Amino acid sequence: LAASPEPLTPKQLADRAGCTTAPITALRKRGLIESRTARIDQDALGAAAERGVPRQQPKDLNDAQAKTLGVIREALDAARHETVLVHGVTGSGKTEVYIQAIERVVSFGRQAIVLVPEISLTPQTVGRFRERFDHLAVLHSNLSDVDRHRHWRRIATGEVQVVIGARSAIFAPTPHLGLIVIDEEHENSFKQDTAPRYHARDVAIHRAEEAGVPLVLASATPALESWLRAQPDPPGERHYTLAQMPHRIGNLPMPAVRTVDMRQENDRGAISRPLHQALQETIRDGGQAILLLNRRGFSTHVFCMKCGEPIRCKHCAVAMTYHRTMRKLVCHWCDARCDPPQVCPEENCTSTRIRYGGLGTQRLEAELHARLPEAVVSRMDADTTRRPGSHEQTLDAFRRGEANVLLGTQMIAKGLDFPNVTLVGVVNADAALHFADFRSGERTFQLITQVAGRTGRGERGGRVLVQCFSPDEPVIQAAVRHDYLAFARHELPQRQAVGYPPYSSLARIVGRSESAPRVEAYLQAIEDSLRNAAMRLDVDLTLLGPAPAPIERLRGEHRYQLLLRGPEEEGLRRCLLEAWRPDEAPDGVRTIIDIDPMDMM
Repeated sequence: LAASPEPLTPKQLADRAGCTTAPITALRKRGLIESRTARIDQDALGAAAERGVPRQQPKDLNDAQAKTLGVIREALDAARHETVLVHGVTGSGKTEVYIQAIERVVSFGRQAIVLVPEISLTPQTVGRFRERFDHLAVLHSNLSDVDRHRHWRRIATGEVQVVIGARSAIFAPTPHLGLIVIDEEHENSFKQDTAPRYHARDVAIHRAEEAGVPLVLASATPALESWLRAQPDPPGERHYTLAQMPHRIGNLPMPAVRTVDMRQENDRGAISRPLHQALQETIRDGGQAILLLNRRGFSTHVFCMKCGEPIRCKHCAVAMTYHRTMRKLVCHWCDARCDPPQVCPEENCTSTRIRYGGLGTQRLEAELHARLPEAVVSRMDADTTRRPGSHEQTLDAFRRGEANVLLGTQMIAKGLDFPNVTLVGVVNADAALHFADFRSGERTFQLITQVAGRTGRGERGGRVLVQCFSPDEPVIQAAVRHDYLAFARHELPQRQAVGYPPYSSLARIVGRSESAPRVEAYLQAIEDSLRNAAMRLDVDLTLLGPAPAPIERLRGEHRYQLLLRGPEEEGLRRCLLEAWRPDEAPDGVRTIIDIDPMDMM
């Protein structure tokens, strides 16, 4: 406190001293430090916090990093727009490359926007940037309107050097924009699933083109759309420059990955024998482990042993999930809640043989406590991170070694750097592989590859165990070998054969109504109008449907969908503008259009 040029809040002082607020309270009671309460400008408080962070010098780059930085700097120095796809394996030092690129941008008196996919990544990213830059603004959905306004005002005056945030940060009012960076550019969270349904990557491309500045897309597992545009002869007009970083910093080896065939485990529970032994060894040796299970709750479905029917949400055509902490069944789509039934609710079945099946993060946590009592487990999912700041607290505690097992959903799978993590376990790795979505294979590969990259980042090395029921699937095998090229060579021809993106453009019309016949009839009328429009406009258009959506009923409404597919997005838009008339929909029928949909459910 004596060394600080500015007064500090109790939290700031505790963070710097590495203690809780209890010693600070004791010092105040003894009169050894003074405290006062005042209304202060949060901007000034944030600036004081930034000034108190020790500055770090740029790190030395290896050859691949230097070459990648050279590609970005060439576009910066020429003051031209160029989209650079940085394909670097996990731990290859991508962050340091674009930080040094931003330092050059700031030296020109210009600003940079950095997009990260999850709020959980923001604290770590902000920490790295505060060590290198004086003026930051952080934008994400947990900000209050007052805080967001303050940040936007600082950005608009040109005071902020770097804007960091989730997808909405792409709209930051930077008057001197010099560079845009999208970290983990493959992430689905960059696409907003409510109106306006924009993709931050597409908005970034347009902003960068209009401002004449470079755009950097960085990922260990690029979206196939981005990868195809970075090839020598991409379809369409846009072409990306590819910069590759195939090795980890310091030439650290990629972690060894092996699959565990759960068909051979004889129902031993969620944790296989190899994973159980690996966890015991990791804890005994003082290491840390990360376990990924991309389903929250305790039991993912509750069903009747007699008739076999699951307990479904009354408002949605989905099975409800049992949450043991609240002793409730919860619908993860509409958040409806009810007590677990004692008797099967089906009309012709009165059985009391209700069984809790499936596996969620709560159940896996309970199994860990039962089978590994020596493990200190920290769970991170949508249920444990509702409170603002809870992401940062959980990750900081794990980084300090207060827990030796971090269990969570996909929010723990990417971008996090913990050198003491020597084991990663993927539970039910192929659970999403057979969803009714043409991107299911791509998402499975990305998730496994990203979480596998959380280990082996220190001198102790690391290993990964992937539990699955389909270990011979090409997607699983490519992820096990950290082989993105093999995955792309397998997946792209399949997409091309059926005419799906990135070889075409896709649009989805979803209609909702309490009356299934009414919404189906309306979508049928839209289909007829679209066929006529395509003929008049000479647009190559393929229509699929109307048909019930994969989730047929949601929040009390029936859902039907109509898919449009064509070689170019502009043709789809022209047909939709002419044929879609939402104001002419029957009473009680609502429709939405999603261009380039990321969620097909």
